[in-house]
Amino acid sequence: SRHLARMCIMSFTLDLKEYVDKTGEDIVEVVQQTCIEVFTKIIIDTPAGKPELWKNKPPADYKAGALRANWQTSLNQQASGILSKKDKSGKQAISRMKAMVSKYDGLGSVVFVNNLSYASRIEYLGHSTQAPTGMVRVNVAAFQQAMDQAVKKVST
Repeated sequence: SRHLARMCIMSFTLDLKEYVDKTGEDIVEVVQQTCIEVFTKIIIDTPAGKPELWKNKPPADYKAGALRANWQTSLNQQASGILSKKDKSGKQAISRMKAMVSKYDGLGSVVFVNNLSYASRIEYLGHSTQAPTGMVRVNVAAFQQAMDQAVKKVST
């Protein structure tokens, strides 16, 4: 859902600033690399749909890979709409994401969102046996731990 992007970005913004301040790294490069790493993991961890694992039959218009395909990356504003693509491997979504992240110039923010109505049910309600604990929260939590360790290392 639309709230996924905000949660993902807000969770690591402050630690990135602290890391950059302590290491002297270029903020643009750090943000780009961090976004690519975290967003790629989220896309890969997004269920691509295996109706054979479902309790109920999929809807008639179901397209395996639509959830992965609908991860959209934009700069400074949230992408709107739903993409009518399917991307079971996630390669197309990752490619589009990397192209957009590479345009980040240090001003504003990078926004990552999935506008499909069922994205939040998969993230928060365990509607997928492939991603029972979601796809965003687990990757943001793992990133947060790695960032905390990096900041501690640099500060000592």
